[in-house]
Amino acid sequence: MGHVEFKRVTRRFDNGHEALKEVSTEFPEGSMTFLTGHSGAGKSTFLKLLLAADSPTRGSILVNGVDLKGISKRGLARYRRNLGVVFQDHHLLAQRTVYDNVAIPLRVIGMREKDVERRVRAALTGVELIGKEGLYPRHLSTGEQQRVGIARAVVNRPKILLADEPTGNLDPELSRHIMYRFARFNQMGTTVIVASHDVGLIEEMGSRTLCLEQGRIVAEIPARQEGNQAEEHPVAV
Repeated sequence: MGHVEFKRVTRRFDNGHEALKEVSTEFPEGSMTFLTGHSGAGKSTFLKLLLAADSPTRGSILVNGVDLKGISKRGLARYRRNLGVVFQDHHLLAQRTVYDNVAIPLRVIGMREKDVERRVRAALTGVELIGKEGLYPRHLSTGEQQRVGIARAVVNRPKILLADEPTGNLDPELSRHIMYRFARFNQMGTTVIVASHDVGLIEEMGSRTLCLEQGRIVAEIPARQEGNQAEEHPVAV
């Protein structure tokens, strides 16, 4: 369920502002794409539409041929179970430990606790938080909270991974580590779409890049074919 297509998508708000304008593009299953552009270019709106937290004013968003605009409540719930989402503001539960925050997606689908523990530990290892699983979000730095959010997003091995400025509060080396982890998941078949303003890191990754400006795609940079960069930063999965 990892193939996504935008067909002439426009999102116009009540004040008349068009966050996206006649956007047509597609994300093949198993692809990795960066969305870049200045603040207000439309990156966050793009991701909200993919999350089905918002709907296009005009046009269609198809996931494996199914239009998100007409999807049933049951279909929407099933769709979101196959999504991993990294938010800018973490969305962590303050009264739950790091372990429990990361385990939520697995417990929702009824996974056995033994398997939950294995998956959670692997996800926390990948973001360098092993040893902090018993802490609460208030005991963590902003960067650590963000990494918990990333671990939660990938713990159920989603078909589609969406990330909105996932490295905004991280130092350069950890930012690289996180991006290469996304690339590793992409190699396992996950369709990865990352909104980021970190032009240097995007160029280093060499993945397909869509440049947004005032709600339109103004440039598309194809992926470089230079071998397997994700292997430079192996991570636990």
